[in-house]
Amino acid sequence: MRVLHLIDAGGPQASPTTLALLEASLGRLGDVDQRVLLLGGQRFIQQARAAGISNFAHVGVPMGHAVAGWMAVSAAVKRLGVFDLIHCWSLGTLNWSSIALRSVPRFITLTVNPEPSVIRWLRVLTQHAQSRTISLPISMAIHRTLLSSGLSAADAHVLLPALDFGKAVYSSRMATRASWGIDVDDDTVVVALLSDPPHRSDTHEAIMTLLLVADSQEAPRAMRLLVHPEQCNRCRGQSIMTDLGHGERNLTDERLAQPWEILPACDLALAIGSGAGGLSLRWAMACNTPIVAEATYEISEVVEDRHSALLAPPRARYALANRLCQLMSDHQVSWQLRDTARHEAFSFFSRQRYCQSLQRVYEQMVAGSEIEVPPMEPTGGLRFTGRA
Repeated sequence: MRVLHLIDAGGPQASPTTLALLEASLGRLGDVDQRVLLLGGQRFIQQARAAGISNFAHVGVPMGHAVAGWMAVSAAVKRLGVFDLIHCWSLGTLNWSSIALRSVPRFITLTVNPEPSVIRWLRVLTQHAQSRTISLPISMAIHRTLLSSGLSAADAHVLLPALDFGKAVYSSRMATRASWGIDVDDDTVVVALLSDPPHRSDTHEAIMTLLLVADSQEAPRAMRLLVHPEQCNRCRGQSIMTDLGHGERNLTDERLAQPWEILPACDLALAIGSGAGGLSLRWAMACNTPIVAEATYEISEVVEDRHSALLAPPRARYALANRLCQLMSDHQVSWQLRDTARHEAFSFFSRQRYCQSLQRVYEQMVAGSEIEVPPMEPTGGLRFTGRA
């Protein structure tokens, strides 16, 4: 069996965390011959290499969109040979393959909650494409969004993602903190703002919450908020922090898009807003970083309050600040939460389970049989097994 992985740089899923998920199965599916075609510029190629993808073909396409580089993409795929199945990782590549490779079955892995317009187009492709088109969301939250927007249950199936736990390098903690200007003996608390894609969560909202923490008597002497350079409202939020005399608390690092590199150097992970329930949240669990988050549907599917994280009602700044203060002041609670979260990450997001399930889906797609993703086996102590 020959499978072609396609992803272009122009869509919201084209993030290092999605590329790391793509890499998780490469070379690990027995007799399945997998090839990867990246559609984007040098930055996208560098992200793929940082995610562990070393053997791939690539084509530069205008604005990172597969359809805009139609002829170049068609020529590149032709050079790679004939494939039994197309595994798309972005809507752009799904659009391209639905037209250019009409007779080849295809499916798309969805790592972020799609916009309504995207779902409408997915429904069109699923119902009217010449060959079979299936969606594989990584969570029940995305699956629910698809079904509530009209996709058939037979065309959307949850496949929990995989994390390569070996990517997290804990020995780099001091070197990473030194690059932020934090000395070895400095007890500064670094709070990482999680988001998939990196620009989706609101820096302003996170900073307003952090300022409430700074005014608390339980706040540590030094505390910094780490955000991605492309984070929503970053300049506005950091300017407010500076104007209020807390400019030293601002911290920006583009490596946050690769959470396995940065989170081992952080002391807390903050998950708020629409982009917070994705792969970065799961990486925080794997990297043993204590989590404070809003109790949205997406986040509550992954972590449970006072079990693997501390949760607060959505858009409740004071409650969120209180949870942050609690984790900063109570080290025993912090240890318990992060140990539980890491144990559950190992159980739910193992690469072996993902590869076995993915290979079964490949075989079902090529055979034209009904798609059945193997269910998760109950594991002792995992209280949200039935929900994920």
